[in-house]
Amino acid sequence: MNDQLYQALDSAWNQITRLLFCETINLIYDFVGSFDNHRFDFLPLPEEIRHGFPNNKGYSTGMEDSMINAGIAMNLCLLRAQRFPAQADECESFARRLLKGMDLCATVHGREGYIVRSVSHRDGKSCYPCSSRDQMTFWVWGLWQYCRSSFATASERRRIAELIVMLAERGEKEVVEENNYCILTLDGVPDVLNKMDFVQPHEALRLPMFYLVASALTGDRHWRNCYEQRLSNALTESARPKGFWNHFELSQFLLSLSICNHLDPRPEFVRIAGNIAAITEQQLCETFLPRLEHWNGNWCFPAKAWRDSTNISLKKQEDGRVVGADGRLDLRCRQANGFADLLDLVRIPGNLMMGLLLAPGYTVSPALQQRFLAAFQRPDYSRTCTCSSVCMLYSALHLLTEHDLPPGEV
Repeated sequence: MNDQLYQALDSAWNQITRLLFCETINLIYDFVGSFDNHRFDFLPLPEEIRHGFPNNKGYSTGMEDSMINAGIAMNLCLLRAQRFPAQADECESFARRLLKGMDLCATVHGREGYIVRSVSHRDGKSCYPCSSRDQMTFWVWGLWQYCRSSFATASERRRIAELIVMLAERGEKEVVEENNYCILTLDGVPDVLNKMDFVQPHEALRLPMFYLVASALTGDRHWRNCYEQRLSNALTESARPKGFWNHFELSQFLLSLSICNHLDPRPEFVRIAGNIAAITEQQLCETFLPRLEHWNGNWCFPAKAWRDSTNISLKKQEDGRVVGADGRLDLRCRQANGFADLLDLVRIPGNLMMGLLLAPGYTVSPALQQRFLAAFQRPDYSRTCTCSSVCMLYSALHLLTEHDLPPGEV
C-alpha cells in the first residue's frame, strides 16, 4: 500500500474515534473547539438545550448530526474490519459503542422511537426536540448493517429489531393528515424536517424504507404491508424531476434507493438511481473534487460556542411569525468566516462519493476511484476539527483494492 494513503486512513480513523467521539456518551459530535480534554466545552449547556437555544434543532451547536455521523461510522467500522482483519477487534469495539449511542438517542427522552440528533455530554440526557428524516435514515442504515454483520450478538440483533420497530410504529401512528404527515417533535408539534409524506422526490422513500427494514428484521408481514401500501406513490414521487440538487439530497436519495433495492429488488430503483448517480458524479467531478484538489490552505479551524458568534440572525416562519408552533425562536448562529467552507471542502466530496458507491446498478470508473483516493490523501486529518472526515473515510475504505492493501490483508 502507498504509505501516504495508509497514513491518511489511519489519521482519519484516529480523528473520528479519538477526537470527535465522546466516550462518556458514545456519540460523534460535529466538531471540536480544541485538541485537548476541553474540546467539547463549547457545546450547549443543558439549560440552553432545554429552552431550545439557539433553535429547536441545535443547528450550529456541534450536536446536530450525531446520528448521521453514527450511521456512516458504523458502516466504516465494518468496512475497516473487512479491509484490515488485524484491526477487526478495534473496529468491533468501536461499533458496539456507537450502537449504545444510537440506542440512547432513541430512548433517552422516554418517547420511544423518536430519534433525536444527539445528547448532551454534560448530563447524558438533554437533547434538542426537533430531529429530521435525515437523522432517522442514517440511524436505520447503521443499525441495519450492524445487525447483518458478524459483530452483532443475538441479543443485539433482537434489540436492534425492537428499536427499528419503535420508529416504524411512530411513523404509522403519527404520519397522518392532522399532523401534516409528520413524525411529531419532542414538543409534540409537526415540523417540516420530520415530514414523511407529500415531500420532495429524494424524501419519498424514507418512511417506506423504515417499514421495509422493520419487516426484514422481524419477519412481521404487517410492516411489509405498510411498505407495499406506500411504495407505488413513493416511486412516482421519487421519479419526479428536480431542478437543483443539494449534495446531501443526492447521497441520501441513493442511500434509501440502495436499502430498498437490496431488500426488494426492482428495476425502478435501479433506473432512478442511475439518473441520480449521473447528477452526483457530475457534481463531484466538475465542482467539488477540483476544490479539494486545489486547496492549499490551513486544515485547522476550531469551533466556537454558538453564543460567541458574531453573526446571529432570526429566522422567520413562512407566515412572517418569529415564534414557531412549538413556541420557540429560531436563531441561526454562524461560525467565523471560513469555517463552513473548510468543512464542506472535505465533507462534500466524501458525501457524493458515498452516494455513488451505494447507488444500485452503478459503477464508479477506475479513473474516478483513483482520483478520489488521491484527493482523500490531501487533508491533514490530525488537524481537522470537523466531522468532514467521516464520509471521506467511508468512501476511501470502500474503494481500496487488493493492490492498495499491504501483504496479508484482504
